Amino acid sequence: MWQGQTPIPGSAGAIARLLGAGDRVVFCTNHAASPAGKRALLDQQGVPDAPVLSSAESAAAMVHAGQTVLVLGMAELPALIATSGATVIDVRTLTDGPAPPVDAVVLGMHEDWNRTWLGIIADAVRAGAQYIVTNDDPTFPATGRDGLWLLPGCGALAASVSVTSGATPTFAGKPFRPMADLLTSRHGPIDWVVGDQPSTDGLLATALGARFALVLTGATTALDAPAAGADLVATDLAGVVEAVLAP
Repeated sequence: MWQGQTPIPGSAGAIARLLGAGDRVVFCTNHAASPAGKRALLDQQGVPDAPVLSSAESAAAMVHAGQTVLVLGMAELPALIATSGATVIDVRTLTDGPAPPVDAVVLGMHEDWNRTWLGIIADAVRAGAQYIVTNDDPTFPATGRDGLWLLPGCGALAASVSVTSGATPTFAGKPFRPMADLLTSRHGPIDWVVGDQPSTDGLLATALGARFALVLTGATTALDAPAAGADLVATDLAGVVEAVLAP
């Protein structure tokens, strides 16, 4: 739908065309943000109404009422995790370690991370807390002075905690089972997964028993496409919809 903060031309119209043909559309993002916030961005692009599911919701489904959960991520992540009924501690309210006693930690991508906060998360994991990470995306696409470039993603932060704590996380987002199960429980069978990363979007399609449409508007280039194992490769979402709806 966008590169960095820039809408991809034709994407809003492609969604409208799908909905007009009677298809259902669900937006699924590994960004551990508020679904309402993502929906607001789509509204700004003129994208017709369709539900949004984020990895933050998938992570919230992995914790339980009565647990105490230490959370580090975007500003809205603690409130989203609290919808599970758990007691949430935002790492940003702590100035140093050791970590308080908790049942679980949830780590999500955030822009203002520092070593102390990651150290507190790692300390809690070493003490036996369940280690949940919203997604393992190695990179995060952003718009730089010369176009698209890739920043470290949530997977890079998770790797630092894993190295420090010696623990392996359970991932909540694409392409892992918690996200696949949440998608089907809310929206039923999925026919197509469209995305730019075979390692997340493509493997999610496999987990869902769906077909994978690869778009070349993000992390995967035309040179990489032949190795992606996609059922369909298109320049952008508009191209995918044109191919899928073709007579």
